[in-house]
Amino acid sequence: MLTRVPLLLLVALISAIAGCADDASTIRRTATAHSTVAVGSGLNDGGRPTKAQSTVSKSTDNPEAIRPACYDLPGDPFGNPSGSSVTFDEAIAATLQADPRLRSGYESVVQAHADLWTSKILPNPSLLVDGIFLPVSHPFTPESPGGPPQTDVQVTWQIDWFLFGKRAAGITSASLAVRQSEADYADLIRTRVLATATAYYDVLEAKGLVDAARKDTENLKTFADVLEKAGGLGGRPQIDLERARLELLKSQQGLREAESNLVAAKAKLRDLMGRADADPNFDVAGSLDTPLDGEPPSADAAFELAQQNRPDIASLRLQVSKAQADVVVERRKAFPQVTPMLGWSRQYQTVALRAPDADSLTTSLSVTLPMFDRNQGNRMKARSIAAQNSLNVEAGLVDLRSDIEQAVQEFRTAYSNARAVGDKQLKTAESVLNAIKEAKNLGGRPLVDLLDAEREFRDTYRTYISNRANYWRALYKFSAAVGKQIQPGQASQP
Repeated sequence: MLTRVPLLLLVALISAIAGCADDASTIRRTATAHSTVAVGSGLNDGGRPTKAQSTVSKSTDNPEAIRPACYDLPGDPFGNPSGSSVTFDEAIAATLQADPRLRSGYESVVQAHADLWTSKILPNPSLLVDGIFLPVSHPFTPESPGGPPQTDVQVTWQIDWFLFGKRAAGITSASLAVRQSEADYADLIRTRVLATATAYYDVLEAKGLVDAARKDTENLKTFADVLEKAGGLGGRPQIDLERARLELLKSQQGLREAESNLVAAKAKLRDLMGRADADPNFDVAGSLDTPLDGEPPSADAAFELAQQNRPDIASLRLQVSKAQADVVVERRKAFPQVTPMLGWSRQYQTVALRAPDADSLTTSLSVTLPMFDRNQGNRMKARSIAAQNSLNVEAGLVDLRSDIEQAVQEFRTAYSNARAVGDKQLKTAESVLNAIKEAKNLGGRPLVDLLDAEREFRDTYRTYISNRANYWRALYKFSAAVGKQIQPGQASQP
């Protein structure tokens, strides 16, 4: 009679354990992002910029479904293990694939998808199996009445998630959280790619300044050697030799500082590329001598572009939508919990009452009474968060306007400076230096003129390199500010 009770309990326990089994990797397979982010442009073999994009994959069959797809580029995207120089596209690709900060940001999207999946899961039913009126000292009989013993099997299942739309509201909120996490991830890509582009041109600038310092040191050393030989023959005053040596010492110090800056710039770029290995041959490929083909559009046009394309602004707006959805969630949580119950009972009456055993059904409905707790505090908090996020959007647009105006002005200034000191001015300074050198060799010009000409050429060359690097950095900063890749030649187009 009572052997059925333990059997039913065992069946219920096995069912509960089986229902708890979960494949965590399925969360990754179901995670799907819908963001396409323009991440930068590189330099092709001709030195002209070419556009490249990182697209968040839409495949749901890949555990890495929302990992940014990298460019289809030849060679190893993580660097130059063979000693070859890293191109701009390879540096960006390595950042997208190997930067631990980006990989960490990607996990936030996975977590948002996991929350969405959780919100879609139906509540588990509850199972109650019991045995009541069981005899203790002696069996129940008509002469010694009691019981009769009874076994109950009851199943309860909450249905308020359906009646009041609690589950639907939670799914809406979680879906918006997924979109917000994708926008945040896209903005992380935007900022990290901007940092990589800036670091790349920092390296190119540092390389150019090292070359300029080395050339200046070689010129001054050659001239000091000539003066030393001429002084030994009594042809030059000793004061000229000392001045040349002082200039050479300054130039050598400048060369050491330039080399130190180059090492620091390379280290920063390698950090952004996610490289922790030791590679003394690490270098970048590219040139700062590409033509300058455009300046940015007006601040108003750029501001309109930024409002449409900036993922951080999209994230702020999604936060407002999610907060409004959370208001609905908290309001529906105030409705009572409704739990119907359906049960089966069997009374064992053969021995106790000398009557046939009897089966019966039991049904009930349990409803909580929202007399005191109607989720008042969380409802108030949700409304406050919604208002706060709306104000955050306004503040974000104010900050965006400031960022756009600064980026536009910085780009215009860099463009004008780069055009002001071009190849023609550089060649003019070099021609003046060569002419003064020849005149000095013939004894027609004093030493101070030669040193001034060398200094002017050095400063002009350094200004040329810095202006070119500033232009390319400003271009990518402007592209990041508007959230859309702006190609040279298209910068003046809205």
